[in-house]
Amino acid sequence: MKVDIEVQYLCTKSLRGIPYYMINLVESLVKRNQNEYTVSFYDYQKERNNRAYIEEYLAGALSRNLRMKECNFLSYKAIIEGNENGDTSSYDHIPYNEYFGEKFDVYHFPHVHNIPRNIVPKTVVTVHDILPVIPEFAGGWDKKTGTQFNTSLNFVKQRDDVLIIADSICTKKDLIEYMDISSERIHVVPLAYDTQVHYVDKQPELLSEMGINGPYILYLGVLDFRKGIVNILDAFEILKSKNKDIKLVLAGELNPVVTPVIERLKGYKYIDDVILTGFVNDEQKRALLSSAEVFLFPSEYEGFGLPVLEAMACGSPVITTNVSSLPEVGGDAVMYIPPRHPEALADAIEKMLYSDILRKEYIDKGFERIKQFSWDKTAEMTEEVYKLAYDR
Repeated sequence: MKVDIEVQYLCTKSLRGIPYYMINLVESLVKRNQNEYTVSFYDYQKERNNRAYIEEYLAGALSRNLRMKECNFLSYKAIIEGNENGDTSSYDHIPYNEYFGEKFDVYHFPHVHNIPRNIVPKTVVTVHDILPVIPEFAGGWDKKTGTQFNTSLNFVKQRDDVLIIADSICTKKDLIEYMDISSERIHVVPLAYDTQVHYVDKQPELLSEMGINGPYILYLGVLDFRKGIVNILDAFEILKSKNKDIKLVLAGELNPVVTPVIERLKGYKYIDDVILTGFVNDEQKRALLSSAEVFLFPSEYEGFGLPVLEAMACGSPVITTNVSSLPEVGGDAVMYIPPRHPEALADAIEKMLYSDILRKEYIDKGFERIKQFSWDKTAEMTEEVYKLAYDR
């Protein structure tokens, strides 16, 4: 079977959740060697040199038998957004496979946010979450992003021949509830963690370079509106009244439009004990996770919650919320609290900090829990969906 995977989201310097998913999935699929795999991407007149990103991030797979196809006569932005009026009809008459000069048996789009309207049959689309269409969270995106997401999702809904991969049972339920998509079209394929990146490796020298020289509690991820950052800051303020030495590390990029977080940081009572690292690379991330007293992930909604797995793999005890997909990921290996409840979060942190027995219990449970997840398993389950699509 010839499978094409569109990897446009890899054409970037900042790797986060979805690009990591693409890298690990493609590498694992190629290692399994069950199908003939090609990755495709766009680069109008080669002006962005996107090939360099693919060659860097998928070097292992390319050294085996992964093939590349790039479209140089159309831009990805034009295909998705069209002209200034949003009209993409000028491209709709061109079959998608002609963009790359080759026909494939199955096409996989690893993110539903932006997909062409003229995709051919035997298509698989991964939906990580549907936050922009859930009323409680829909206001967290700009109008353009929300419109594109809704358009793509509704297009997939109308195409009964398109199969969907969901990261979690939670996302599958959301697709059924909010989009009225048939359960039979949706296949749950959990994600995994990268064993080459996430393992216990304490690096105090690297932490010192980041300005961290004592015990700390950690949040790692985008500082976004639904991640519970204000909740963390409120809980930390409660905690600091009892523990003067502990620091709070918020590792990740701060979304400049998340005004509640920015406002909470202004004049924050314990701002001198809060370390904002900005974006961290893989080595820094592993060092932070491996030495944290506690890892906090009080998100209000997650399509999967990959940082929970990554923290457990690095030997950090985890506190997260009891909502959305997070219990699917954490099982009994993490401590749960309700979202938007700083008192409960502060109490949970305190329990972890002052009980070595409790911390060890959750660390050990975490090491057992992560054995249930692997990228090879993710790839195998993904191949089963390809086969179903092909047989249709």
